[in-house]
Amino acid sequence: MQDALRSAANPTTSRGKIMPTKHPLRTAAALLLCLGITLPAAAANTIWPARETTQSAMMGDYRAVSCPQAPPAPYTGHLQLDSKYDQSDASKSTVTGLSRDTQRISDRINSYHRGLSEGISRFERARTPAEVNLALACLHTWLESWAREGALLTSNTSATGRAARKWSLAAISSILLKLEALTNERYNLTPTQRSWLQQLSQAVMDDYSPRQTLGFAWFNNHDYWAAWAVCVTGMLLDRNDYLRWSATTFLLALEQMEPGAGDYRYLPLEMARDNLAVDYHHYALVPLVFMAQTAEANGRRLTRDEWSRLGELVNLAALGVLREGSVSELTSSQDWVSRHKMVWLLPFLSMQPRHPLALELYGRVGNDVGYYGQLGGDVRPFYPDFD
Repeated sequence: MQDALRSAANPTTSRGKIMPTKHPLRTAAALLLCLGITLPAAAANTIWPARETTQSAMMGDYRAVSCPQAPPAPYTGHLQLDSKYDQSDASKSTVTGLSRDTQRISDRINSYHRGLSEGISRFERARTPAEVNLALACLHTWLESWAREGALLTSNTSATGRAARKWSLAAISSILLKLEALTNERYNLTPTQRSWLQQLSQAVMDDYSPRQTLGFAWFNNHDYWAAWAVCVTGMLLDRNDYLRWSATTFLLALEQMEPGAGDYRYLPLEMARDNLAVDYHHYALVPLVFMAQTAEANGRRLTRDEWSRLGELVNLAALGVLREGSVSELTSSQDWVSRHKMVWLLPFLSMQPRHPLALELYGRVGNDVGYYGQLGGDVRPFYPDFD
């Protein structure tokens, strides 16, 4: 069973996939058993190591600073939210209007996310101690406000409400993991904030654990993003049990991939999204690639076969943008893919720098890739070495 964790050379072929071993993909259950036996007792390693920055050197007692911008009132109500997609459309690709209540709740939650994102951006731009500590004071104030009231912890949820909760956790914890790195670990969560993030993680695991099986008909990008939300929180809070839970989904996603007509694999439910199929493959790759990086950083190295599958999924996503006509499974002309959804290129190329199609795609879009609000904003500073 140690083979599943052993470091392996992953040579890339000229066709852009890592050559598999002669062994078939191990089942998720077998791999998780292995992971459970061999997990180290040490704290969870972060994918974004701490470093001294201009801003971290200017930090003082930021909790003593008053933030002039009050956060939106903590949202503690129901999460019975409508989907933006017409649920009568089998491809779930037709956008429909939202109810007034859903729009009101979404606006409140999104304004909170924007405030946190603006806070860390102000910290990154700060040039004086006063600017540094004011940015941190506002981040602290906003976090403490929603944590103290137990925001987003309701059990009264719809599927879209549960999705909103996991997206919130992904955004909040990604911002904080990035902040931890950029402050050289000098920004500290309060016990109230840590408890809130743990409760949000537990809520997300409760929401998505019943779906952690390929027997669930709609196991898809929602599950991958839920796993990333718990995974990034695990790195932030030093919770290896969170990483183990996330690994279940990651391994199931690898097993779920179907071989295509060319040198690529696809995710069946994302391929079924009609004109959004390529877009949703890029969206799905974001959590999957970042979880692969997390596994590698925590001593759970991917096998050659696992790298092969992930590399072939990258082939599909890249071809869908570069040469759409070469993907015969696409059933309609594809919509333009927003560049922020290609942020997965950064960690992927940091791990697989010779992958031909990823390099070709990066050559076309690289100048526009690096910022994604659900990942804490601009993550390019953590991936400087593969250009």
